[in-house]
Amino acid sequence: MKKPQDLNDAQWQAVTHDGGHLLIVAGPGTGKTHTLTYRIARLTAHLADDQRVLAVTFTNKAADQMKERLEQKGLPTGKAGVDAGKFWAGTFHRFCAQLLRQQAQHTDLPDNFQIALPQQITALAKDIWPDKTMAQRQAALESISLIKSTRLALDPDADFRTYHRFLRGKGLIDFDDILREALILLENNGEAADATRRQYPFVCVDEYQDINIVQNALLKILSRDGVVLTAIGDPDQSIYGFRGSEVKLFHRFTDDFPGGTRLYLNENYRSAPNLLQASGQVIGQGGKQDNFQLVAQIHSEGRLVVHEAATDRSEAEYIAHEIEKMVGGLSLLSNFVRRHGHVPRTFGDMAVLYRLNAQKICLIQALEHLGIPYQASPTAGQAGQALRPGSGQADDAVLRAAEETLDYNVEKVSLLTLHAAKGLEFPVVFITGCEEHLLPLDIEGMTGDRQEERRLFYVGMTRAKEFLFLTRAERRQLFGKGMFNGPSPFLADIEEELKAYEAGRRKKVKPALAPDQQMKLF
Repeated sequence: MKKPQDLNDAQWQAVTHDGGHLLIVAGPGTGKTHTLTYRIARLTAHLADDQRVLAVTFTNKAADQMKERLEQKGLPTGKAGVDAGKFWAGTFHRFCAQLLRQQAQHTDLPDNFQIALPQQITALAKDIWPDKTMAQRQAALESISLIKSTRLALDPDADFRTYHRFLRGKGLIDFDDILREALILLENNGEAADATRRQYPFVCVDEYQDINIVQNALLKILSRDGVVLTAIGDPDQSIYGFRGSEVKLFHRFTDDFPGGTRLYLNENYRSAPNLLQASGQVIGQGGKQDNFQLVAQIHSEGRLVVHEAATDRSEAEYIAHEIEKMVGGLSLLSNFVRRHGHVPRTFGDMAVLYRLNAQKICLIQALEHLGIPYQASPTAGQAGQALRPGSGQADDAVLRAAEETLDYNVEKVSLLTLHAAKGLEFPVVFITGCEEHLLPLDIEGMTGDRQEERRLFYVGMTRAKEFLFLTRAERRQLFGKGMFNGPSPFLADIEEELKAYEAGRRKKVKPALAPDQQMKLF
């Protein structure tokens, strides 16, 4: 097979690798999905009639995108998550739910079990623990989820046992149970494990940096006896530690899968060179274990603006007016083009990112005041609620209902949390709240891991293709309390020469104060 023109040398090396297990370290904008789908297409040529490539993703959207790319390469496909002839593409949860349905007689699950949405579990918790407060119930649910995703507790506590009995009594399993019960099945039933490995001699995993201990254990079982594992991802974009993901699993790939090879994709086709340089400086301060630098293949000039507002409301108004300038009337457009030398933009070209959903209140008010159309990522509890009868078709409906996504084909500004922005790209990106206590998050009752917070900020920065605005407010109202925050320490990691300030001002970003010198948050 001759190297296609739309693959660079590093991508082609990953596509054609034949030396056993493979980990592809792929930075943002390096063609991760493009490379993986080419590799899957190539692997299908090595299959017997009754074999498939198993392509595992973390979201239904990613599975659909992979299916579409493979269709473009001429492979016969069905709906993502359904046997498509030469490959099966779907989420970990969808694959494990299908496995449990097929092997139900070898499990301890209720007959015709139903999968409960997270929102349903929250509602049922009132009946499970009637004497607990809402906060205590939430804490119990989070503890149980962590136990299931990390396998830490060999002797579950009373809350775990009460929860387990209640769900099973109603014929229910939760999302964590889907993976956990599939792992128990494969660990305890050699016949089921052997049959699965025969059916899927090649396993490919997208976004490998997001796996947790249970998913890693599943992959280790599935990749025995000659099965070849291909994993692709970026440890610098590991941002789901609060859900149990472990970035250390990425770094120990060759220990878990002996004989594995590590290859790198570092040619970035998304961001302007100065934006890529700035994001590289931020992530470089976090002690990168994979010491490779991204190389920009886009040669247009980008613009990085730092804006310091007096309040969160004035911050939101600034963002709304900047959006208006980029897509507004003819006079505004001519001024914008003259100032920046870029073509006008549409609303769909822009995203406003924030650390906490509570930050979007001011943003929505400012956008609505100017009549700017927008769409916001849903907050917890906005997904579907209905219980579904236990069947493969119903599983499909439930697993999609748990993952509401926005329509990026409409001409609206996207309002997203930094977590929700992962995997997306926009010509213009605003990151709001670039302040102490928000980035990195350190608010009463909510404290993020500092290195993961750095990676989260990096993810936000690398969504931008041409314009990146980093904004902050000196005073902010959040959860009904006033905050007086200095700039985020991450801003100080970016060279001053890469930053532009409004009205020609060049303010030195002061480094974060020592803890004993910081102002009190509330």
